[in-house]
Amino acid sequence: MSSERLRKQDGGILAESLVAIGLFAISAAAIGQLLVQHVRLQGSNGTATTAIALAAQELEDLRALDYSDMLSHSGTVTAGAITYNIQTTVVPDSPEPNLKSITTSISWTEPAGPKVYTTYVIFSDITR
Repeated sequence: MSSERLRKQDGGILAESLVAIGLFAISAAAIGQLLVQHVRLQGSNGTATTAIALAAQELEDLRALDYSDMLSHSGTVTAGAITYNIQTTVVPDSPEPNLKSITTSISWTEPAGPKVYTTYVIFSDITR
């Protein structure tokens, strides 16, 4: 009887093994794609964080100046392998007299394409 049971199972273990290997290969490929996407997004988030920090530093540098010395300017900063272009536009008496609207745009190019981060603030002239 045991030999009869073995004959009925011929190839059954092989088929089950092939199905299990196939399922493992499909799930490993899906997880591999998720890991690649995660690494790309992590790099993109790192460059965006650097851009935000550069914009904050630019605004702090402007805030440290006298109100009359706040002027439009541009420049570049290289951090790691990425070059960030900084464009600061100062518009006096906007939106009201004794106010300056300041727009700072940080642009850079990464493997996913060009990116831009823009901040908009208003500074006032406080006289005593």
